Amino acid sequence: MYEVNEPLIYRFMLWRTKDSMLAEDLTSSVFEKAWRSRQSFKGGSAKAWLHKIAHNTLIDYWRKRQDINDEAAVLSAASEAPAVGENLDQQLLVNNLKQAVAKLPAEMRLVVKLRFINGLSVRQTSQELSLTEANVRVIQYRALHKLRGYLE
Repeated sequence: MYEVNEPLIYRFMLWRTKDSMLAEDLTSSVFEKAWRSRQSFKGGSAKAWLHKIAHNTLIDYWRKRQDINDEAAVLSAASEAPAVGENLDQQLLVNNLKQAVAKLPAEMRLVVKLRFINGLSVRQTSQELSLTEANVRVIQYRALHKLRGYLE
C-alpha cells in the first residue's frame, strides 16, 4: 500500500504546502496514522482511506500552525527575498493556477484535483465520484477548457 500510494499522498501534500521537506514529514505522518489505525479500515478504496487521513493530517497541521503568532510569521515571510527570480515567476504561475482552479465549479475542481493532483486515472476518479468514465472525461475536458480561458 505504501509503495503504490506514497507518491500520490506526497504530491497532495506538496501541492498544499509548497514545501518539500514539510510534505515528506506530513506524508510519513499519514502512513504512520494509517498503520496505527489499520484495524479501522473496513475495505473499499485504500486510496480514498489514505486521502482522508492525509486531508485530516493537513487540517491538523494548519490548526497547530495557527497557534503561532501570526504577526511574527508575516514579518519573517516578508523579510525573506526569493533566492532566484525563476522561483518568483514559478510561484506567480502557481498562484494564478490556484486562483483559476478556485473559480471552477465544485465538481470540476474535484475532478481536476483527483486527476492531476492526486494522479488518479479516469477509472479511479469515476469510482471515487460515482460517475461514469465518460462523464469524468467530459467534466475534465470542460474544466481544462475553462482553466485555459481563466489563464489567458
